[in-house]
Amino acid sequence: MEIHPKISPLFLFSILISFSFMITLSHTAELCHPSDENALLEIKSRLGPNLSFFDTWRPNTDCCSWINVACDKRTHRVNYLAVGQNRDLSGQIPSVVGQLSHLETLWFNDMPGLTGPIPSALSNLANLKELMLARTNLTGPIPSFLGRLTKLTDLDLSENRLYGPIPGSLSQLSNLQQLKIFKNQLTGSIPESFGSFKKLFFQAYENQLSGPVPRSLVRADFSWVDLSSNQLTGDASVLFGRRKRAAYINLNNNAVSFDLSKVEFPSKLQGLDLSHNVIYGSIPQQLAKLPLKVLNVSYNQLCGPIPTGLTQFGSDAFASNKCLCGAPLAPCKSISLFFHPSFM
Repeated sequence: MEIHPKISPLFLFSILISFSFMITLSHTAELCHPSDENALLEIKSRLGPNLSFFDTWRPNTDCCSWINVACDKRTHRVNYLAVGQNRDLSGQIPSVVGQLSHLETLWFNDMPGLTGPIPSALSNLANLKELMLARTNLTGPIPSFLGRLTKLTDLDLSENRLYGPIPGSLSQLSNLQQLKIFKNQLTGSIPESFGSFKKLFFQAYENQLSGPVPRSLVRADFSWVDLSSNQLTGDASVLFGRRKRAAYINLNNNAVSFDLSKVEFPSKLQGLDLSHNVIYGSIPQQLAKLPLKVLNVSYNQLCGPIPTGLTQFGSDAFASNKCLCGAPLAPCKSISLFFHPSFM
């Protein structure tokens, strides 16, 4: 005969209350921090409270589950925010974004309606690793305080209406791997302090940068550098070197001047555009030994025979120089031609 122990109704009630409390506690733990939620709702109110972009951004719901928002799985603090790719969003970057102190990734991109300067509140985001403010109508200078965000690995300020000089403080970003500031209205010279960068992917094309290329860049080791369509002058050979690791160098449409025959090139160089400058000398044989996929040295003052092994780039890549010859251009008439006083 089985004996069933009697269970007290009070005991059952206490078990039920405890279970309900645990469920409530678990649900609460999934919600993002109240201050993060308030900051996000303020961003929504400033940029487009009635837009479908913010449909999931609703009060008293877990903002970690909102579209374009993500949280750290351990702390449940917002560490990722991406606002953009929407022509209807408009206004300025709300300063309240600076209260999202745990952010590691912040994007405001592809928003023609985003105007105004880069707010100083971003200086509070000490944990930021990736900052993209691209393809908007932001104006004003690049703020020097960005140099204090020392965890940054990627900084993209491209395709805006930013003006003024490149702040030298950016060289304090020792972890920086990508710097994209192309298609703005930046002026002045490249900071001397940029000689400290190693392995930096650097794009500053289509600005109004001027002055000589800094000699300090002989110490820099860019993985990719595009300074085309500016007003740079001087000896840009400091960007080259046999021990450097650049895969692509573009100086097209500047006024730099140096003897190409004395340049040693990075052994892994795949793209080189030196067209529309004042570069002289001859084309070194080393170029034919590189894994080049892009080459253009047209519209310079180069002279002498084109090394064999470069014919695949076509005549346009060598056009409008002082006296280049050989395939894919016209044959060289005489070796002595290149030592005639009229070509010196």
